[in-house]
Amino acid sequence: MHKNMQKLTKKTDIPSELLPQKEPLDFFNEVYDLYQKAETNIGGEITCFYEISGLTVRLCFAGEALISRLTTALAHLEIQAIANPDLTICIWDSTSTNTIMPPPPWQGQHLQKRGEVWGLNSDRIHTSFQWGANALSLLDYERNLGIYWVNNSELVPYWETGSPLRTILHLWLGKRGIQMVHAGAVGVPSGGVLLVGKGGSGKSTTALSCLDSELLYLSDDYSLITSEPKPTAFSIYATGKKKPDDVDRLPFLKPIISNYEKLGEEKALYFLNEHFPYKIIKHFPLKAILIPRITGKQETTLTKTSVITAISSLVPSTVKQLPGTGQEACKIMTKTAEKLPCYYLNLGTEIESIPQVIFDLIISLKNVV
Repeated sequence: MHKNMQKLTKKTDIPSELLPQKEPLDFFNEVYDLYQKAETNIGGEITCFYEISGLTVRLCFAGEALISRLTTALAHLEIQAIANPDLTICIWDSTSTNTIMPPPPWQGQHLQKRGEVWGLNSDRIHTSFQWGANALSLLDYERNLGIYWVNNSELVPYWETGSPLRTILHLWLGKRGIQMVHAGAVGVPSGGVLLVGKGGSGKSTTALSCLDSELLYLSDDYSLITSEPKPTAFSIYATGKKKPDDVDRLPFLKPIISNYEKLGEEKALYFLNEHFPYKIIKHFPLKAILIPRITGKQETTLTKTSVITAISSLVPSTVKQLPGTGQEACKIMTKTAEKLPCYYLNLGTEIESIPQVIFDLIISLKNVV
């Protein structure tokens, strides 16, 4: 990987003469040509189809190298092939296809903290480079066409397999009023709750504990939400993650940790559709927003809180993690919160009691919204 792809900066005001000397659409088309070359080199494409929040997505792979790494988390949303999907994403790596990506047309100062590349974005084209995964993501809004590239499929990190193609899907869905948020969600078909808050607040423990209850699981780390006509949550990744030193708190999940041998350096990653397909739910109306917080007490309880508190627990972490998150995304999140009751979920040490508290709340709010 080119060293200048990995440099970060907080600069946001770059003189025009220092911007990449290439137009965003020209760069997109060059990379698209390389994908087609990779497809030819490897002997054709392999396609997979998914329905995400009511919209259809086709993934086109140049060869097999990236398929298992980028589709396992989406398996619960797979559908039969269709003729005219709403979005197509072309996916390739240089190593297995013997198709080299040329040096990037930008320098280190062009790469922003969330991955956006200054000078290679426009109203039509989004360009970002995910430095942790060393992945290039491109999206042409006009053609509903995305491109995802990595140099070597063997080096895709575990968190990318847990939430693949995140940037492209987030940006494209956002244009359709469907916002990806950094939040978990659990519930029943008649309604559920959104779990929001910063890392370490107990979101993952809360969501994953519900797999051993009568509640259904929609997500752990990322959810899709809409505010209109009524707040609704949609599943995108049927995965879960836990810190290595915390996996013993949910012992029933230890046998299904996918990366057990790497727990010293990675979070535990669970592909839940492989083991709990009957517990995965694809969507439900939202009835409340919960902000988990660890109390150290034995009992789990709920405390009513303000919309402002919920918004401040949801918006900043989403904006920080997802490139291109702007005013429209914040409006969707704010409108959703304003329509729902908001609570602190005061987490007790008896983890098995957490799902029951959530279930009782959902039942009590069955007529809300």
